[in-house]
Amino acid sequence: MQNDKYYNNEEKKLKIISIIKLYKKIIKSYYGNINFVIFRKPYEKKIFFYHNNSIPFSPKKNEKYFLIKSFDNTKTIKINPNIIYCTNIPKNLPVVSKMGLKNDTIWNNNSFLLNEFYNKEKYKNLIKKAIGEIKKGTFQKVVLSKYVKIPFHNISLEKTFQKLMISYPNALISIWYDIHHGFWIGCTPELLIKFQNKKLLISILAGTIWSDYAIWTSKEIKEHNIVVKYVEKILRSYNGFVTLKKTGIKRMGHLQHLETLISFSFLKTPNYNEVLNHIYPTPSICGFPKEQSFDFIKKNEGYKRNFYTGYIGIVNEKYMELYLNLRCARIKKEKKEITLYAGSGITIDSDIDQELIETENKMKNILSQFIFK
Repeated sequence: MQNDKYYNNEEKKLKIISIIKLYKKIIKSYYGNINFVIFRKPYEKKIFFYHNNSIPFSPKKNEKYFLIKSFDNTKTIKINPNIIYCTNIPKNLPVVSKMGLKNDTIWNNNSFLLNEFYNKEKYKNLIKKAIGEIKKGTFQKVVLSKYVKIPFHNISLEKTFQKLMISYPNALISIWYDIHHGFWIGCTPELLIKFQNKKLLISILAGTIWSDYAIWTSKEIKEHNIVVKYVEKILRSYNGFVTLKKTGIKRMGHLQHLETLISFSFLKTPNYNEVLNHIYPTPSICGFPKEQSFDFIKKNEGYKRNFYTGYIGIVNEKYMELYLNLRCARIKKEKKEITLYAGSGITIDSDIDQELIETENKMKNILSQFIFK
């Protein structure tokens, strides 16, 4: 997508402040129970800070805001834009301290053992049940997830945010706080949808392997193609022109994802929200067909995803840039507890043990970046 002229013009209206003043405003917002978000977009060096002056915040007509949606679409958070500041991202930071966690046995060569925090057999049985439904023809694919709760002593959100920016320049890095839902931190690589005028861009990220030495199999390719065909079919129901770029690889640390960029030019300016609701949830975080896979998740996953696999980003009547909320964690500072989330796409070709390992690797992808005091 070409220059975001509207977005850039809006950006110029925002105030530029120093990093010291920024941290002071974040602390003031937190202790004042004011919703806020700090984020950096992929491949950018500008860090944005939005916070609400009133609760609940209700945007005026054509006013830009930061939108946060839960996976089941039952929870919505809107945060008012307020400040932008520019900085040179630091080149290096201290390595993660092992001593910040309450139980150091979860660490082993910068990885963690999950046996203490969830029942592996429960997740494996869930995958087995899903494969049984696929064989019966209920759906072609379903994305199953789980969570892990990890206790800690003290955590540096400031340094963790900085380290995520350094480690994952191709991701949306964010920390947001809501008085009802606490802190959430994330480094999502997947652009759900980007709208400007009559132009749309979508990044399809599905199919995952670990390390540069792993080999792509037909399972990952088929899983990815299910999402591509789903999005392409929806877009072709509108009047316009669709363009699919050649599928490539997007790296997030040791993780590699198949990625296909799809752009669409509408003949007439569409209703952004209508298109969004038509596309979301995609098979990359739910399944296909949508209704059957969503129903299976709701009845069998065993917990509420909340904002994991929901979407976050910038919205107004003329501009929309939303990312799927992946590689994220919820932090309860009062309980000193981190909740990590991860999922994997299940198809008829899935290997149960490999799917389990994939979720553990995705959790390591973010936990390895946490800096504990």
